[in-house]
Amino acid sequence: MSKKLKIFRMIELIIGIIGIVLPCILYFMDILSGAESGILTVVGVVIFNHAADLSNKDKTEKKI
Repeated sequence: MSKKLKIFRMIELIIGIIGIVLPCILYFMDILSGAESGILTVVGVVIFNHAADLSNKDKTEKKI
């Protein structure tokens, strides 16, 4: 895997983690409503899972 692709995956993982944590914090600060917080958390989980799946796919391709 190229260095640029590794950096992109790390950025994607970080964005996913921020997308999971930040809506919860904003909800408890009464900046977001419950529905908005839930939607943003789902988006963060999807981004995080996408990056994790791509990383796992790369690891299995290297073993073959």
